[in-house]
Amino acid sequence: MESIKKIKKETVVTNLQEGLTDKFKKKVYIIQPTFHKMDGKLVKGFSLGSCPLELPQIAGAIPKDWQKTCSHEYFEDINYESDASVVFITSPSNDILHAKDVAAKFKEKGKKVIFGGHEDAFSETIIKEASDSFYRGIPDKKDMKTMLNDAIQNKLKHHYDFGHNFNYHYDYSVYEGKKVNYIHVQGSAGCLFKCEFCRHPSASNGGKFKLRDIDCIIGDLKSIKKLTKYVAFKDPNFFNNRAHLIKLCERLIKEKLGIIWGAQMPIYVGKDKEVLQLMRKAGCRIIYIGFETLNQKNLDSVNKPFKVRDYLPMVKKIQKSGIRVVGYFMFGFDYDTKESFDQVYDFVSESKIAYPIVNILTPVPGTPVFDRMKKERRLDLPDAETFKKVNPLYSIPCNHAYFEPKLMSRKELEDSFMNLSERLSSFKNVFKRAFYNFNILSFILLKMNLEFRKDHQRMEVLYNSQRSRL
Repeated sequence: MESIKKIKKETVVTNLQEGLTDKFKKKVYIIQPTFHKMDGKLVKGFSLGSCPLELPQIAGAIPKDWQKTCSHEYFEDINYESDASVVFITSPSNDILHAKDVAAKFKEKGKKVIFGGHEDAFSETIIKEASDSFYRGIPDKKDMKTMLNDAIQNKLKHHYDFGHNFNYHYDYSVYEGKKVNYIHVQGSAGCLFKCEFCRHPSASNGGKFKLRDIDCIIGDLKSIKKLTKYVAFKDPNFFNNRAHLIKLCERLIKEKLGIIWGAQMPIYVGKDKEVLQLMRKAGCRIIYIGFETLNQKNLDSVNKPFKVRDYLPMVKKIQKSGIRVVGYFMFGFDYDTKESFDQVYDFVSESKIAYPIVNILTPVPGTPVFDRMKKERRLDLPDAETFKKVNPLYSIPCNHAYFEPKLMSRKELEDSFMNLSERLSSFKNVFKRAFYNFNILSFILLKMNLEFRKDHQRMEVLYNSQRSRL
């Protein structure tokens, strides 16, 4: 008798769940919003950075019994009339406010909105206002099923912490039919280092990292090869583990995929001739390096464990191996002076790096550099709420100082930055960088450098306008 009652009870529960599922359509809509440029216009259409990692990452984790559609706002308008019950949104932090507006529109329509794939804790203060739930890390298929079942049963948690469960194949079919230049892929997550200005979560969790299964990486690359042969690894530090990098390169060579790729690495890879030769043979043609500054006191003060004296000889060794270098530089560190800008210009010229990426330091809430400057009362944006209203990450590259420098005035910092940007973006320097050691990659580097020139021109218009109002 008890067994019959138990069967009846289970049948009732099952019927209720099925009825709820029928009412709650098992459809998800995955959205990658675009972002604004400094002129306030949304970036639409073909772009050098138009194929981020998060869209195929989320799409690849959706269970098979759920119908999924995707929208990449670079290429197409968002369908606000979608009949999906659950909407996933992922966005870079440089225009999280636009993503918030997108989320709010779907919330008004009664959709369950889940946000994920963001890169910093600051974004969460904005995400919370417009989403039903958000998650940290990378959910795999099992995690995604849990989250979607919670949505069906109206039991979504405020947030989920998944860690980096990325050993599954991402769904790169989301970029089929799109005009793409290069596509991001993932080999690891996190970074060995804990630089105090870094927005990446690993900067505040002890410098931890996690390596992705090589079979998963190769599977993704085979999918990407159908769309383009140009790949960029999104890892904050592709050289977290030397043995893993060597195994991956050896596998790439064995598979004969013929892809051309780049990755972000620390400067000391220039000391490893064996790895450089193996990477070159495996298809690596560009390394992105965070030089940040040419002042050793600056490096020490922000916990970046490198030596400026190694920069030039290491770059020359990397480029001698047949791999070009892209360099990141920031200004406004505590030991920067007006001479710092000339030093970077001379370094870029002498090292013959392929492409310089320059910005004024932006202290982001949640980073150690923000906390330190706040304590010293040097910030214009002393809390996350004020930071959100001003949204300095909206303008990339950033040419405005939102803090008081130590060894120069704000005007000196900003004027010197604009002068450096102008010099680096001259046609002479643009073509010299792109066509040094000419090969087929030179045309991609030319496009990148011409975009750098356009960014300067946009900055110049806004900067002159701001100055005229003072």
